[in-house]
Amino acid sequence: MLVFGDYFLYSQSQGCIAATVRRVGQDQGVPFMNRIARYLFRECAAASLVALVVLAFMAMLPQVLRLVDMWVNRGVPVAVLGTMISLSIPKILVTVLPMALLVGILLTMGRMAQDSELVVLKACGLSPLQVLRPLALLAILYTGFALWLSLVWLPHAFHQFSVLKKALVSSTTLALKPQTFNHAIPGLTIYVDEQDVDSRLLKGLLIHDQRKPDAPITLTARRGQIQPMANGETLLFLQDGTRHQSIGENQYRALTFATYQMDLGVALELRPQDFKKHLDELNLDELAQVMRGASPTEVYEARMEWHRRFSFPMATLILGLFAVPLGLQQSHRSGRSYGLVVAVVTLICHFVLLSLGETLARKQILGPVGGFWLPNLLMALLTLYVIAITQRAHSFRLAVWLSQSLANLPQRLLSAAGEADYKD
Repeated sequence: MLVFGDYFLYSQSQGCIAATVRRVGQDQGVPFMNRIARYLFRECAAASLVALVVLAFMAMLPQVLRLVDMWVNRGVPVAVLGTMISLSIPKILVTVLPMALLVGILLTMGRMAQDSELVVLKACGLSPLQVLRPLALLAILYTGFALWLSLVWLPHAFHQFSVLKKALVSSTTLALKPQTFNHAIPGLTIYVDEQDVDSRLLKGLLIHDQRKPDAPITLTARRGQIQPMANGETLLFLQDGTRHQSIGENQYRALTFATYQMDLGVALELRPQDFKKHLDELNLDELAQVMRGASPTEVYEARMEWHRRFSFPMATLILGLFAVPLGLQQSHRSGRSYGLVVAVVTLICHFVLLSLGETLARKQILGPVGGFWLPNLLMALLTLYVIAITQRAHSFRLAVWLSQSLANLPQRLLSAAGEADYKD
């Protein structure tokens, strides 16, 4: 018995399968192709949605762990951490959307090959282009969502996250826990033995400054006090201490001081310049203004940001279309691991191309257009080639080789294990 969507087929040959499917479709009074298209769309959409949730969770987990550390060690409110997590979702979704669509389509095709549903499709005379149409609609929907994230939601989330992070650093600067190594300020490790909250007096300080990795500084002081200045800077005034610094290979400098002031590099209150947006926080209109009236360097950086926002979401459409003919190339013997392996290989190749293009554009070897769109163009040409040979019922040699390798992998592993046992 073969199960295909809502159809239960009893057959011994492909011809009988085709006749049975057509008869069932006609008896239901529903066009057969529409039923097949909806079935393919529904199955691939469900699989890609599950892949999206899993991949997004895996990508978000390291950041969630860092935020939990801030809650445990720095006393940051849970509501603030929840806001930071929600603001990081757009960036994660833009990153994993192409992966989720590729993995979802390939795994669905692998399941259909295992259940002989691809045999049913081919026996009914469905061409690869007819299979591609409903899945192309799914890829277009994912691409539209990725474009909306990249052009609208992501810049706003970047800006809100940046402001919230600066405010959080400012609010936790004075919240130094006694007898604890505090890392509230990036690059600084501060240990305080005692603290008077009312007078802001600190006693028994040990500070390790790694903001300049080539010349780290270690300070000790009997007393210290944090003072905000009129210009918005925050200084730490130390008394009765020592300063230790490595100034090169086999060179070391130590000095004793009565008073010493140290710039913490943060502001206890947000200043107007803290609300200034970076390029990744600007919307399209603001990016266009930068490209019209800024310096040549800023114009070039703004053009790179502009093309990045469009080129990365378009990779979703290309990879989604690329997955369909690759999925149709697999056979019943490929196994369900075929889809996952092909997805990983494809993602690695495309990521390498994107990284190489961005690096060439950043070094101005290629312009922003070539750096960000050439990888997509190469993948689009490869996609058209694979679609064309699949439509002509030819095999994509790389997919065939990978399919055969996966099919023969269990036998090879068993043979290797048997030889090892024989030698022992």
